[in-house]
Amino acid sequence: MNVSIVEVNDSNKKSQFAEEILRSLPEWFGNEKALNEYVEGVASLPFWIALNRDDKCIGFISIKIHYGHTGDIYVLGVLPEYHRKGVGRLLLAQAEEYFRNNNCKYVIVKTLSDIAEYEPYERTRKFYKNVGFEELTTLTEMWDSENPCLIMIKVL
Repeated sequence: MNVSIVEVNDSNKKSQFAEEILRSLPEWFGNEKALNEYVEGVASLPFWIALNRDDKCIGFISIKIHYGHTGDIYVLGVLPEYHRKGVGRLLLAQAEEYFRNNNCKYVIVKTLSDIAEYEPYERTRKFYKNVGFEELTTLTEMWDSENPCLIMIKVL
């Protein structure tokens, strides 16, 4: 697949790309409040998009760094028709390169714990495991009791 990864610095464009992609993923981002928080949150964070050969945005990733040494996948989204085609891996590789260049030792990602037994997030956890993440801990108090947060970690 011919995909290019491009950094975006314009805060309005970041929010626009994020909203477009996240709205195409209601199984993962169906909570309007959370979706809006992501759309607003990406505006000030490092952000990359994946473009197909027609220069259409088909995915994005936005990240944070904590304590100067821990990368955080803030939000990652890929259009459903591009799932399982390597787009998420390319976006994650870009983020990991950024983290390494900024002296990070670890990368974390927060996702829905398997305690919740929700099939779309089974696929999400499988993706992260396949790219080298391991389960670290589940926090039931982080989001709410119906949405237990699994923190996964990867050593860079």
